[in-house]
Amino acid sequence: MITKEYAFHAPRTVEEAFGFLERYGDDAKVLAGGMSLVPMMTLGLVQPEAIISLNHLLNLDYIREDAGSICIGAMTRHHAVVSDPAIRRHCPLLAEAARYIGDVQVQHRGTIGGSLAHADPAADYPPVMLVLGAQFRLQSKKGERVVKAADFFQGLLQTALEPGELLTEIRIPKPAHKAGTAYLRLHRVEGNFAIVNAAALIENDFKGARLGLAGIGPKAILLDVSEHVAKGLTEAALRGIAADVSAASSEAFRDLNGGADYKRAMARVYAQRAVQTAAAHMQ
Repeated sequence: MITKEYAFHAPRTVEEAFGFLERYGDDAKVLAGGMSLVPMMTLGLVQPEAIISLNHLLNLDYIREDAGSICIGAMTRHHAVVSDPAIRRHCPLLAEAARYIGDVQVQHRGTIGGSLAHADPAADYPPVMLVLGAQFRLQSKKGERVVKAADFFQGLLQTALEPGELLTEIRIPKPAHKAGTAYLRLHRVEGNFAIVNAAALIENDFKGARLGLAGIGPKAILLDVSEHVAKGLTEAALRGIAADVSAASSEAFRDLNGGADYKRAMARVYAQRAVQTAAAHMQ
């Protein structure tokens, strides 16, 4: 249970939220959906002086198409990501990953921005964002900046967000025609975090191929495997992908699901399967 008293604020505008962030500084925590923050508070892992809820910022709850991109407000709930027609048509990889997140309650309360800002190393969104080349709009009282997904995730529960900043929008370029995608994950129980998860995208007649992996280290990793698949998914290509995954997973660590060697082995398996599935989905 939560035993420490804290101040609770529910701003109605982004500007008002910035004011509270400036007022409390490091003593405040931002609540988007609460699916990560509330459990951490219950366990006593974080004890903020103030909670700043973003749940009344309705202008950050949207999904729209804009000049070759899909724009998603940070307060968009997971269930909306799963069911939105534009996402399912242009970015099915994102919808596929989102459907694995939590249970019905988490789907309807958790937000895409909250999940990304929490940056759990086994979360479903990060490898997908890396593969899709997503960009994140970060805003503060000083202004705004755009950060690539590859630069946003920096370590275990660490992101490029600076003090006083909020993640307000995710922008995802629409993949090229004739693209194939796949999202696969290894898990023990439905709704749990993945032990290992892999996202793959192949486009332009196998001239471009990207692979995202999570669950094997302090942050999700991105690999360009275009060279391996350029001449087709041969056994040699799959061996090359496995070798790249092994080299990139040197920071794999032991957790309740298994040791580092097990994580690396499963990463190789799911990386190969994801690329093979993406190739089978080529349009």
